[in-house]
Amino acid sequence: MTSKEIFDSSKEAEVFDFTMRTTSNDLKRVNTYGDASYISTDQELPYDNEKDELSSVEIFVAGIMESMILTIIREAKIARAELDEIEGRASVRVTNPLRTLKVVGIEETPEIEKIKIKIYYYIDDFTHEEGEKFMRKAIERDPVYQGVKEGFEIDVEFLFQL
Repeated sequence: MTSKEIFDSSKEAEVFDFTMRTTSNDLKRVNTYGDASYISTDQELPYDNEKDELSSVEIFVAGIMESMILTIIREAKIARAELDEIEGRASVRVTNPLRTLKVVGIEETPEIEKIKIKIYYYIDDFTHEEGEKFMRKAIERDPVYQGVKEGFEIDVEFLFQL
């Protein structure tokens, strides 16, 4: 089933549903498919800095940052604010990372302990205080940030199939 198949235009203003599919046929690489594109990775954390692809944690953080910046751009357009430039940088701390490398004897669960995001921006005709207020209000309208900030429900169902 694709996102297009579950779309109900009568609920358009209230909800947007979509589906994704994730597979690993060789048990080495994981591919996730949307309706028209996909991402692929074979590592949880970015240990190999020579790889051209992002790790799953980097993809997660990228999703947070991209959504924040897209939301800020959208909110600036709605407010008719002259946003000239915007850039985000993230620092991520993961505890117990050796478990992701299959190190024998490591039992602790790896966890993202902290994500520190810095957003660099310039808005014409805004003072520093006005810019700070606008940015804080804008990210409060970001669904990804809200989900991560407040936590969210994830319903996991396991289906064994031959």
